[in-house]
Amino acid sequence: MLEVAQSTLNTQFDVVAAVSSGYAAIEATARLNPDVVVLDIAMPGLDGFHAASRIKASGSGARIVFLSNYSDDDFVLEGLGRGASAFVTKPRMAHDLVEAIGHVMAGRRFVPSATVLPRWRRPADQQHDLKIYSTDASIIDAWTDFASSALDAGDSVMAVVSESQGRALDAKLRLRGVDTEALSADGRYSVSNSSAALDAVLRDGTPDEDLFRSLLDPAVERALAASTGSPRHVSIFGAIAPLLCARHEYDAALRVEAIASSYVTSRPVSILCAYHADCLPGDRSSLAALCAQHTAIVGGN
Repeated sequence: MLEVAQSTLNTQFDVVAAVSSGYAAIEATARLNPDVVVLDIAMPGLDGFHAASRIKASGSGARIVFLSNYSDDDFVLEGLGRGASAFVTKPRMAHDLVEAIGHVMAGRRFVPSATVLPRWRRPADQQHDLKIYSTDASIIDAWTDFASSALDAGDSVMAVVSESQGRALDAKLRLRGVDTEALSADGRYSVSNSSAALDAVLRDGTPDEDLFRSLLDPAVERALAASTGSPRHVSIFGAIAPLLCARHEYDAALRVEAIASSYVTSRPVSILCAYHADCLPGDRSSLAALCAQHTAIVGGN
């Protein structure tokens, strides 16, 4: 596994050391001062969690990325709590590891799934996240994971999606035993149409922050009142800006994302955005500009 990881990383980065124990990782980090340290959790002598804590306590500025078979939310949250910037599962190593390190080097976080987001309480200005997906089925699954986790955490949930996505989401949640009708009646779950929402935030064709706040504030207030968590919180997900992206109005889409980034700093909410991979132009600068508006990237398909 060490050799495979090193080979994967050598395609994009300079791997300055490859070691096979927690103590060796601490020593190599102190000696070589790397930009990034990739740690397994299960290692001889000292596990990755304790190694990460010691690396951070030493004053090292190295960003830590966990690469592990342990992918349950509890392990991911423990890794983030130990100061990690990213968590990649071994089965997704070939797809996600290089990408995760790229995001980490740009100052963002990377997590393996959307389920962890509602349990990961972060500063208010760090709760605007991004999921890029390849199939409609995969984003419905991700949104279902996100909504289920948020409801379990006591959050209220707001979905801003197309009519077809809303129906698919409702069906998936009901299969998991979520009574969406009762939650809607209580004010803890709401579904809004993304096209109508987009029209409501445009002024002369340009996304307007005042209109954005006028649209969300009343709904957020109702959702906050219904939240059962402590503190009260609202988890929002959907696809408003991607509608602009699909029209090739990329600057307008980025404007919506900038407004959303501002909004999460002023309200007890988190926002998960979703873009189909085909929506973006082929140049990497467009993807980089989109990612720059978000604080964490969700991996997977």
